[in-house]
Amino acid sequence: MDRRPGVQRDEAVPLRGLPRSSRAAQLRLRVPPGGAEAARRPRDEHRDHEVISTTKVASWFDLRVSLTRRQFIWTAAAASLSLPGLAPSEVEGQERNEASRGGSRFQHGVASGDPLGDRIILWTRVTPREPSVNQSLTLRWRIGTDPQLQRTVSSGTVETGAARDYTVKVDAGGLMPGATYYYAFDIDGEQSPIGRTKTFPASGATRMRFALVSCSNYPAGFFNVYASMAKRPDLDAIVHVGDYIYEFGEGEYGAGLEINRVPEPPREAVALSDYRLRYATYRTDPDLQEAHRLFPFIAVWDDHEICNDAWAGGAINHNPEKGEGDWATRKAAAYKAYLEWMPIRESTDPGIHLYRTFRFGGLADVVMIDTRGLRDKQLFNADGDALADPKRTLMGDLQEAWLFEQLRASQRANTPWTLLAQQVVFSPISLPGTRITNPDAWDGYPAQRTRVLDVLEREKLRSLVVMTGDAHSSWGFDVPRNPWGSYRSATGEGSLAVELVTPAISSPTPMMFSGKDGPETAAAVRVAFPHLKYLDGTRHGYAIVDLTPTLMTASWYYSPNTRIHSDAEVAGTTLVCERGSAHLQPA
Repeated sequence: MDRRPGVQRDEAVPLRGLPRSSRAAQLRLRVPPGGAEAARRPRDEHRDHEVISTTKVASWFDLRVSLTRRQFIWTAAAASLSLPGLAPSEVEGQERNEASRGGSRFQHGVASGDPLGDRIILWTRVTPREPSVNQSLTLRWRIGTDPQLQRTVSSGTVETGAARDYTVKVDAGGLMPGATYYYAFDIDGEQSPIGRTKTFPASGATRMRFALVSCSNYPAGFFNVYASMAKRPDLDAIVHVGDYIYEFGEGEYGAGLEINRVPEPPREAVALSDYRLRYATYRTDPDLQEAHRLFPFIAVWDDHEICNDAWAGGAINHNPEKGEGDWATRKAAAYKAYLEWMPIRESTDPGIHLYRTFRFGGLADVVMIDTRGLRDKQLFNADGDALADPKRTLMGDLQEAWLFEQLRASQRANTPWTLLAQQVVFSPISLPGTRITNPDAWDGYPAQRTRVLDVLEREKLRSLVVMTGDAHSSWGFDVPRNPWGSYRSATGEGSLAVELVTPAISSPTPMMFSGKDGPETAAAVRVAFPHLKYLDGTRHGYAIVDLTPTLMTASWYYSPNTRIHSDAEVAGTTLVCERGSAHLQPA
């Protein structure tokens, strides 16, 4: 039980919702009269949640709803896009951004990320006084062992300019494993905020604790979750599994005007200058800045860093006929901005390469994969045979081979825990004999999921924890091949892994579970899915994952109201998994 001051305990956690399919949901749910209208009404974040008996069940799975994410959550007119041109317009847009902010040279804070045993990425952005295409700025950086930076262990200079949006990344090496460090940048006599970070231990680790987060939507609500995490003294890292930003224009997926959080630019992000400006908006948020200042991030993208429902060759929401241009150009712009603004170690390999592994002192391997930028197109209206095509891929052939080697390496090293951090729900969430509920998730790529499970079974790897975002809701799953087959829910027999799904930081929660019929729907879902151990479809928050050599503990925490700025939180459910069991149980 969490005893930190100011943390309420959620003593009776009701069953709450399926995630809003992040794509064209084909959810077979019968909504009683008035239910759909009730779901459209604004949700009272402070209402008492009714705990519903699971006897109210089966008749709810009848009505198929097939709507895109935008249609499903918000009704908004399509915004006309005024697309910038090439380099001159990029700089002009940047000048407008800088002029609107004024003041400090370090308006976007500092950050660290991708910790190894002997090095870590340090990040900042310097605000230019007079942006120009050919301008070059030189910053000094230093890292040391004390908060005042009196004991510096490494330092140097680094240049930046308009070509990388005045962002800076340093791969600071020569560090000791498992150590806390402090760092800062300075330019023209002005120093950045002093950041704090940690390297990963090289060996002998007996405990790891990190936060799992996703889906941070600036206009949809305050980043209270980041504020809550910043109060924690004991995190080794923050793992962000995607949707760090959202590309939508104001009013399309979040009412920023109501809370004075309108993202820049107010239109949909399409060009490089748009994505840069969107990151700049997010990184002025004080709670996000503080989380970055205090903890190293390990991050990977999802679709909204590019475009809703993205795949390798396009996106459901990319519309060239509406002036959104060439997909390859847009995707390259989104990738460039992501690398510029995130404290991520950049690969030297060509193309999009975000998958990588972090080894935590022999206790855990954190395997980050990209199920967004390399996937085949989603098949929203296909039959089972088309979906089951073994050639269909969610992550590409090279990444699949790389992932399987990482899993085998963890098993060979007898690493107690392997953590697979990725974007979309891995577990089956479509009832037998029905159409696929969420073809954007692993249900839409079943052959590749089967190959992953084959490797787990063949290698006898029973300590895989799949860590997921995207769903805007909280889930805990056992992961058997077939939840409705020989799998035994009470004991976990037949399960090959477990899955933890973290809720959204601020993106809207599933609409169909916000109204008066939500608890009944959640109860029906709980009965329908025997491998589902926990769900909460109505609250924003994050998960804390705590590892020892023999036990994984996952705890969910929630912000009471993201439309009001606060660092208050409520402690939710805690589940545990014993090493080798592949089975979630109440703590």
